[in-house]
Amino acid sequence: MNRRQFLTTATALTATGFAAQVMATPLPKSGKLPQGPVTLYYEFRVAPPENEAVLKAIQAQGDALQQKPGFLSLSCKQMTGDSTMVKNYPDTYKGVLAEAYLDGVANHTQPYFYALYLRFENYRDLLKSEAEAWFDRTIIPHLHAYKMTDQGMVKAPQATAHYRGVFQTIAAGNRSSIMTQPKDIIAFLRQPVEVNDNSLVSVANHVMIADAGHEGLEDQVVALLTVAQQTYQPMNDPAGMGLAGAKDNSYYRKAVSTEILRNAFADGDLRAYLFHGVWQSVWDHENSHLDARFQAAVGPVGGAVIIGPVEPFYQARITTVNHA
Repeated sequence: MNRRQFLTTATALTATGFAAQVMATPLPKSGKLPQGPVTLYYEFRVAPPENEAVLKAIQAQGDALQQKPGFLSLSCKQMTGDSTMVKNYPDTYKGVLAEAYLDGVANHTQPYFYALYLRFENYRDLLKSEAEAWFDRTIIPHLHAYKMTDQGMVKAPQATAHYRGVFQTIAAGNRSSIMTQPKDIIAFLRQPVEVNDNSLVSVANHVMIADAGHEGLEDQVVALLTVAQQTYQPMNDPAGMGLAGAKDNSYYRKAVSTEILRNAFADGDLRAYLFHGVWQSVWDHENSHLDARFQAAVGPVGGAVIIGPVEPFYQARITTVNHA
C-alpha cells in the first residue's frame, strides 16, 4: 500500500466539484427564503476506515426521513470517474477517466467521494426535518483525513472539508416530458430513476456563473436540457431512443433523466448550478457531447460559465423515497 496521506485541504474537493469549507454557515431561517421544491446537497470525502459507518448513518437517515413532512427522496451517489468530453478533449481521450475514482479507492490512493441529495417539497419542511443538524452531528465527525503508517491507517487530527448548498430545481426531464412546474418537479424528485436500477450512471456538471442576471441565462439552460433529453444517435433509430454507446462508436441513447439545479443563495458575486443527468452508460453520455446538436445548444450556456465545467460520474449507493 502506498504511504500517501489523504489531502486535507479544500482544493482536493474543489477539483471534483464546488469549493468547500470545513464548517458551513447555518442555513438562513428568515428573510427571503427559497420557494418551491428544494434539495439540500452535500459533497464530501470519506477515508476508507470511516466509510461503512457513514453509509450506515445515511441509510438510517433515509429511513428516519420517511416520517418527516415534505420529504421526497434521498440519494447518496459515489463519485466513480470524470468526463473528458465535457472538457472538449480530443475524441481519443473519450472515457479514459470513466472509473478513475474507483481505481483510486482500490489502489488506496484516494478516499471515497460522495454527493448526497436530500429532497423536500419546500424549504420550511427542509428546516423542520433537521437534516442539516443530522449531518453536522452524525456525518461530520467521520470526515477526517487518515495517513498510512507502519501500523496501518491512522486518523489524522485534521477535519476534511465538505460542501453544502440548498438548490432549487428549475427544470427536469425524462424520456417523455420536460418539467418546469413545481407540482411536476415534486413528482419527479419523489421518484429518482435509480430506485429501480442502481447500475445507471449519473453526471453532475458543476458550474458557477455571475449572480447578476443569472435568471436571464436560465431559458438557455432549459433549452440545453431539452436538447440533452431529446437527442440520440443514430437519428434513424426506429425506436426513437438511440443505440448503446461504446468506445468505438458515436451512438448514444437518450438520457434517462435530466435536471437543472440552481443554488438558492449566491456565493459572493457568483451563483452555483448543477446540471444533473442520469444515463444508461458512461459511453452514452460521452458520445452525446460529440453530437453537433448538443454542441450548438451548449455554446450560449458555456459562454457564461466563470468557474467550471467539472463533470464527474457517479453511481447511486443509497436511494430512499417517501412511500407515503
